[in-house]
Amino acid sequence: MLIQSSFGLTTEGSKSHNCRYGFSFEISQQRNWAYQQALVSSIIPLSPASFSKLQINDIIETINGIAAHKLTAEEIRALLFDNTKESLRMEVTNLGYKSKEILLQQDCKKSNSINESELAEAYSFYSLENTSTRSFVCPFKTSFHEDVNLLAYSSFGFSPVDESNTKLENYINLQIKSELEKKGMTYIERNPDLLINTYYSYKKNPNYVGNSNADRFPTEYRFNIHSNKMEKLPIYFNPLINSKEAEFILNLGVRLVDKKKSSANRLFVVWECEANELLQSNLSLENYSLVHIPLMFMQYPFAKTKETAQFKYTKKRYNFTGISYNIDNLREINDVDKMSPAYKSRLQAGDIVQKINGLKMNDNLKDASNAYKQFIFQTIMLRDYNVKFTNTEGFTNCMYWDKLKYSKIADAFQRQEYKTEFSYLYFFEPYINPSGTNILSFQIKRDKSVMEVSLSPAIRIEESLETY
Repeated sequence: MLIQSSFGLTTEGSKSHNCRYGFSFEISQQRNWAYQQALVSSIIPLSPASFSKLQINDIIETINGIAAHKLTAEEIRALLFDNTKESLRMEVTNLGYKSKEILLQQDCKKSNSINESELAEAYSFYSLENTSTRSFVCPFKTSFHEDVNLLAYSSFGFSPVDESNTKLENYINLQIKSELEKKGMTYIERNPDLLINTYYSYKKNPNYVGNSNADRFPTEYRFNIHSNKMEKLPIYFNPLINSKEAEFILNLGVRLVDKKKSSANRLFVVWECEANELLQSNLSLENYSLVHIPLMFMQYPFAKTKETAQFKYTKKRYNFTGISYNIDNLREINDVDKMSPAYKSRLQAGDIVQKINGLKMNDNLKDASNAYKQFIFQTIMLRDYNVKFTNTEGFTNCMYWDKLKYSKIADAFQRQEYKTEFSYLYFFEPYINPSGTNILSFQIKRDKSVMEVSLSPAIRIEESLETY
């Protein structure tokens, strides 16, 4: 079990508290977007930054009234993470707005606390169906013209479609239009700032020799924003697989062209992203573009890499009561979020949790970690080997639970030696709670009194998809 605080990723408060705004920044070295300026590189779900109108790739113009472009990275960090101030005022610029004001209030917790979001991640193997962090790579080659400022372009249109393939091209253009409008750009038919040009091909591999090992070669998982999940696709992206093993070859590219600077002999391309894929079996260009156009446009206006694009998808779905525990004594409630289910049930800091859902609470972090490792090892035969993936920590045997073994899984969660009291975080799942009633029972000791408290948790979802 690895317990990592998301608070510590962004800012530090006093010795007794950790505080956060919930975002990080980097200094851009890309000449056509925020060159040598600070831009927002990541945003933590359910943080103050995520509830504001802050967006990834926002250019930070001012911090508490100070022009950011005149500051070093260290000076910017000192201003952003100044723990003497409870709030932060910034002005940010992006494709759809200029000098937009953002006001953030710090979110703080006791430094020796661990909250349910962190516990859900620490105990993710209780329910990989709900909580995991997965990375994947797409073979996108991204290029851009260094002598332009992408902030100069606010509208876009499309080149005339090929009349022999109007259905496909209109479909691809629809995906592109959606992504650029999300970024704040405007679609216009006449005289747009940028003209979108797409190209593509799909063909049988002329060097294909047949593949008797096709079912044994690994194919790729990619994130589909429309289904909101990782999907396995018949794509090979492994250096150990020879290109002759691929039955089909797919190519899809998108160019953003400055029409005013183009000539009859030369297109002035300000940005281009191209994908070349080896396919195990048939995958239509329509279906490929549905998944990959959104991923391609995560490289616009700022691409962290040129040759390949690396993505990280994080998902947490868990029961939220509002309790934070003392990391030095997990039985002790350290804090309760205001207006949370636990707060409304009158639980309070200092309460000692003796049992959760009838399972005895453990107070030792090391014992809890050892029991968790044993649980993972001893229950691996109850997993579905057809759904196997590698998480970002490099654990290769990540598998969902076998749906035909839910009763045995539920029995394992009841075994006291596994110390599974924090399985309440996923009590809505039938392999933990076959009854289907998502009501939690806490046995609490307060002073000399022992009481039973039942509460209905809220199911929280935290998701993010980022390039890195």
